[in-house]
Amino acid sequence: MDSSATTDITHWEALQQGSQQAFATIYDRSFQRLYEYGIRLHPDEDLVKDAIQELFIKLWTNRDTLSTAVNPRPYLLILLRSTIYNRLRPRKNAILISFDQEQHGFLAYFSAASAYIGKEQLQPQHQRLLNALNQLNARQKEILYLRYFEELDYESIAAMMNLSVKGAYKLAARALQNMRDILQVSAAVLIILLANFRMEMMK
Repeated sequence: MDSSATTDITHWEALQQGSQQAFATIYDRSFQRLYEYGIRLHPDEDLVKDAIQELFIKLWTNRDTLSTAVNPRPYLLILLRSTIYNRLRPRKNAILISFDQEQHGFLAYFSAASAYIGKEQLQPQHQRLLNALNQLNARQKEILYLRYFEELDYESIAAMMNLSVKGAYKLAARALQNMRDILQVSAAVLIILLANFRMEMMK
């Protein structure tokens, strides 16, 4: 477990004990990541922000019943996914399709204008990578986002996407193979491109 995950767990345990400072820290450390994920589930920024607020209200209200046996990072993403879905479910003509279906609206487009990809000018190789990502289907985009942008492990991804761990590996492998075919690069080069892209976008 990396130091960031260890710190998250420490704050999580303090939150369970009622620490307002730990709660504020978790909020500050998580908001941008949750927003980036949420805006790919539904394009309404206000709805996504409201869902994040609702998530944290519930988190504080139910803090003494939270499980200690969780990794806070994927757990919060799962909660946001459920919160957005529950908000949309009663509405007619909602953009979001049920998460247990093969295709849904997640990551309809990787946009260079998003908060996570906010560079005015992308390097040519990064623009090529962006174009390739946008040619994948929704599920393939989602798993690459979770694996290479959020850096979640396959166990967490499987839980989020309602897959077996083996199924998550297979889906990621198919997505990577499609990316290789589009870009005509080796597996090693593609991994380097994805890693460099994420590092560049996080600057």
